[in-house]
Amino acid sequence: MVDRRAAGLPIEHVLGWAEFCGLRIAVDPGVFVPRRRTEFLVRQAVTLARQAAKATGQAAKAAGQAPARPRVFVVDLCCGSGAIGAALAAALDGAELHAVDVDPAAVRCARRNVAASGGQVYEGDLYQPLPATLRGRVDVLVANAPYVPAGAIGLLPPESRIHEPRVAVDGGADGLDVLRRVQKAMDPNGVMNPGKLGL
Repeated sequence: MVDRRAAGLPIEHVLGWAEFCGLRIAVDPGVFVPRRRTEFLVRQAVTLARQAAKATGQAAKAAGQAPARPRVFVVDLCCGSGAIGAALAAALDGAELHAVDVDPAAVRCARRNVAASGGQVYEGDLYQPLPATLRGRVDVLVANAPYVPAGAIGLLPPESRIHEPRVAVDGGADGLDVLRRVQKAMDPNGVMNPGKLGL
């Protein structure tokens, strides 16, 4: 293990796991390593999901219905190892998680990481593989999409440049190509537009 680390393999690939939001996330060789800074995204998503659940409960109460414990629907795009989805499922009791990645190795790894929560992981490009049953039901969409400009990939540390898949970091000429495609599914107020999602 020391020899592998000294040769430049990321410590998470040597150990086979990374700590993320207090969880042990499996990280297979060749899969993007979840970054601690991404925990901020998880905290923000948890806050939004709880607000959505509260609003659903209040709407039921206002309609004279017994407020059942609302189920929160979460979509995690560009999920990689599934770290974000696993952390959200752990923080949001009863959440229904759907995660997507284009990389088959990442999908296999993510399926192991979200199995305990009953989350579903799909292989495909962004929204394309998501089931139609999500139409009008998604409360929180998270996406830690590739954001490194293609011309800057050579400047990344060797741990990332050599050992993580290019598809996980390459955001196109200005780093925003994938993010633009994610954003196209939003209306001007930042609300998901199911028609644009195909949902």
